[in-house]
Amino acid sequence: MTIQNLGSKGTAVDILANDVLASSANGSGVDLQGYEGDAAFIFSAEAGGSGITYALHLEESADNSTFTDISNGSFTTTSANTAAFEQIALNVSDLKRYVRAVSVVAGGTGAGAVNVTAYASKKYTT
Repeated sequence: MTIQNLGSKGTAVDILANDVLASSANGSGVDLQGYEGDAAFIFSAEAGGSGITYALHLEESADNSTFTDISNGSFTTTSANTAAFEQIALNVSDLKRYVRAVSVVAGGTGAGAVNVTAYASKKYTT
């Protein structure tokens, strides 16, 4: 999947707001109904502390209530006390209306900031 020519249609969408991730959690559902086509989902994390790892993946929902894993929607689990920056590409048009990030913190209490941002194209309107 290649993301090209987003131009003025492209916009950043906050999937998991930048914050210190101390423990495992489910993010809030984000409505992607106003977007289409390929999108870059970007995971960024500070080193979480001695022995701390972060595992994040994306889930989808039609009703913002019942969520299921997105195929190819997992980021690489970080190594202990290591920063991370990774992008995965997904076609928003193939996803259900709502998307959220799910995080698993292992090895203790995390101390690093983590976020997931999507760069997506708004739907064409006349």
